[in-house]
Amino acid sequence: MEADKGMQMSITVQKTIPAARMHQFDQMVERWLQEGPIKLATNATITAMENAAIPKEEQAAIIEDRDIIMKHNMRLGLISEVFAAAIEKAVKSSRSGHEAQDEIARLIVTAIGIRQDDESELVTFTFATQSEADAFSGFA
Repeated sequence: MEADKGMQMSITVQKTIPAARMHQFDQMVERWLQEGPIKLATNATITAMENAAIPKEEQAAIIEDRDIIMKHNMRLGLISEVFAAAIEKAVKSSRSGHEAQDEIARLIVTAIGIRQDDESELVTFTFATQSEADAFSGFA
């Protein structure tokens, strides 16, 4: 446990996304970036940048940044897919309405994932209360 500046405690809970699921995710991300609507949007974006006379280096940086943002958003989707039900149960055990929804979103968006040597991902969630952290540990 660590104390925040406002003396509110934060409790971290770590969970693992298995390597097999991470491999599926990586394949999905690559497929999305290389095929279908994303490819068409990329081509349209490049055409628009060409028409606007944006230098090639800047175009490459823009597309790279876009890909990084897309991968990040897709990763949040994976975390949500794997852990949202447990997070929701844990948070709704002590909160309701908008407060619960805001806390669920905060937990997903602030989760920190670190890829492990075995290709799994260790995800750390930071809960505001011990009871929610304990409930999450029991559900997930």
